[in-house]
Amino acid sequence: MTRLSRRAVLRGAGVALALPWFESFAGRASAKVSPAPKRYVAIFIPNGAPDLWQPPAAGVGQNWQLSSVLEPLSALKSKTTVISGLENGSPFNADGGSSVQPSHGRLPAAWLSCVNAELIRQKTGVPDANGISVDQIIAAHPSFAGKTVVPSLQIGLSTVHSNCDGTPCAWSRSVSWDTETTPMYKTVDPTTLFNQLVGAGPGGPDAGLRRDARRSVLDAVRESAALTRARLSAHDKLRMDEFVDSVRSVEKKVVDGIISSCPTIPSKPNFPVVLPDGMRQDTGAYKKSVHFDLMNELLALALQCDQTRVATYMLEDERSEYVYDFVQKRHFEALTSVPVPGVAPEWHSGGQSGSPDDFATIVHWHVGKVAEFCQRLAGMPEDNGQSVLDNSIVFLGAAMHGQDHSTANLPSLLVGSGGGALKTDQHLALGHRPLRDLHFTLMNSVYGLGVADFGVDLTGAPIAIIDQLLTG
Repeated sequence: MTRLSRRAVLRGAGVALALPWFESFAGRASAKVSPAPKRYVAIFIPNGAPDLWQPPAAGVGQNWQLSSVLEPLSALKSKTTVISGLENGSPFNADGGSSVQPSHGRLPAAWLSCVNAELIRQKTGVPDANGISVDQIIAAHPSFAGKTVVPSLQIGLSTVHSNCDGTPCAWSRSVSWDTETTPMYKTVDPTTLFNQLVGAGPGGPDAGLRRDARRSVLDAVRESAALTRARLSAHDKLRMDEFVDSVRSVEKKVVDGIISSCPTIPSKPNFPVVLPDGMRQDTGAYKKSVHFDLMNELLALALQCDQTRVATYMLEDERSEYVYDFVQKRHFEALTSVPVPGVAPEWHSGGQSGSPDDFATIVHWHVGKVAEFCQRLAGMPEDNGQSVLDNSIVFLGAAMHGQDHSTANLPSLLVGSGGGALKTDQHLALGHRPLRDLHFTLMNSVYGLGVADFGVDLTGAPIAIIDQLLTG
């Protein structure tokens, strides 16, 4: 009988379903135990965040508190680091100024590249041009390349093409860039993502199964699953049953057509169809919250089963104009918030330019959904005694500060320690520090890439590690 590897795959009828780590795998594998894989997930918030994002005081452990906007992360506070004082105006302004116009059109491209995309555009002569993003640098490094079936994932929740502020739309609709002229557009359709993760093409034999709610992709791997389950311990049998149930649950939601109104445009892969006014509100066929939950589940499964170790997740395109009238409005103080009469407005003009409570309500809701995603990762054990979250870095942030459209004091936080490389449970106030230093620190001090330089700083400040983040 073939020995179980540290990661098993269930195969059958065109399906390849990777399993998470089980204790039984470690017991039958080689005595030489490899380090648990490290993962990187960058989650992009459009339009910035309200000032109430920032905790009132810097500190560590009991000496700091989450702000009211970040309150949904309370259960994860011990695994979280909020970073204040990061700026990304230096790739644009030699005097260190924080104004970049048009901000919505230009700043998202710089969020993971820390370069002025306009200069790359002029150099290459290609309209859709930018610097290579940090996620793709990580994914291409020998310590990541070839280790997973999916080198990197790009996913999102956009349901309408955003206003591009007169700039190339790739700059505000994609934060991941594989080359200077290759934007990695995001997948917004859960069915497409599900098929990718189970190793099935759009016309594969299991595609028909998923159109029939009475059948499941799991039917194709039933024999393989039974053979694998027979070799597991009693405890792992229960965990495998839970995993199979979770896969079937996600699949059923896809089959039921909950997100059926997110088809793709052939001319622009991975973008939803745009109607005259776009899908700007919840409808009978589309619910933003359900879409968010399903993409969270699928991404968490991809990370748990080691299908990928690198992902970018755009909560929407920059300058999102989605109407959040399904979210109860809240009133915010520094550390607390309470529900009040009314609902949230449209994100850009109503939220970002409206009242602080409107803006905070929308961002608070998104932080809550990100917290749920991180909680999923925290509940997934790994063979080093830690969780998938412990071995990951989830970077949540925005390309602009907020209503002032400034590149100074960008909303930024990290959840997870990257396998123990980073300190957590702190609010770190850096004053005025280039965002590229954060990316440089993660690439070298967490993932060990040995990168000599990254991004651009026209002020002449040298790139440097942020030592306050590190445990060593």
